[in-house]
Amino acid sequence: MARLIVSALSEDTVAAPGNRKPNYITVSVTDSNGVPVIGLGSGHFKVDPMIVGAGGALVNITSVISGRLSGFYLIQVVPINTETWKAGVYIFCIAVTRGIDQGQTLAQVLMD
Repeated sequence: MARLIVSALSEDTVAAPGNRKPNYITVSVTDSNGVPVIGLGSGHFKVDPMIVGAGGALVNITSVISGRLSGFYLIQVVPINTETWKAGVYIFCIAVTRGIDQGQTLAQVLMD
């Protein structure tokens, strides 16, 4: 098993309290030597909102898009079922696996 180096940031550009539009999480994935990890898709990522705005819900990944630069990905998440975003801070746990290689990180967004 090898370590994946994962970094992430989140932004609520179109997501807002009361809607179901996607929240964006940008993720960088490199191997332990700093080489970009390419070819990842939604099956390689897990996102769990460990902390949510009051009354907030879990999320589903709706898409994973490769960035223009190697090793970067845009993950879009929405609240589960028919839930909507709630106002407040969300802290997302992001786990990445590729075969037996794995890594994880945190990302935070203020949903306002």
